[in-house]
Amino acid sequence: MLILTVLKSSVDSGLSLEKLYLLIEQAKSIVVKSSTPDRMSLWRAYVALEYSILDLKLRHGLEGASQPRTVKSADLADAKSIISQLDLSLGDKKKLLDDLRSARDILKALLASKLR
Repeated sequence: MLILTVLKSSVDSGLSLEKLYLLIEQAKSIVVKSSTPDRMSLWRAYVALEYSILDLKLRHGLEGASQPRTVKSADLADAKSIISQLDLSLGDKKKLLDDLRSARDILKALLASKLR
């Protein structure tokens, strides 16, 4: 709840889509541009994607948007593929939200498999 409150206040203060772009680029640089990211780096990418999802939901009122189905297992190639396709220029915020959620879910499954 605290994260939502902090994020809501930063949205109200006029943060632009630049913050969202920076978060997505951070996740891309960790996952896509690194040959074998370690678990801590994957967590950083996961947090960047989670924060960008919250930012997008609050900024554009997409609270009730449907969630994609959960991912049971994933590998690094899946994560790289999905994250490299994230694009802010499409203009469809609901599709971007679904894509961000898919990327987050794949990273979550990848992190879960690394814990085993």
